[in-house]
Amino acid sequence: MRGVITGREVLENLGLIYREFGATCLLRCLWVLVRGRSTTFLEVACQPEPQDRYH
Repeated sequence: MRGVITGREVLENLGLIYREFGATCLLRCLWVLVRGRSTTFLEVACQPEPQDRYH
């Protein structure tokens, strides 16, 4: 994927995104599309995982 991700690219690559980056990344991609934000795949894929506040 190059540059800004599009809904078409995400939908065409659902299996690849899930297999290589996991369910969390896939859900982030879908959430970005639902919100209508313009972003790159790297911005979505490289977000830090939320930390457990209680441990």
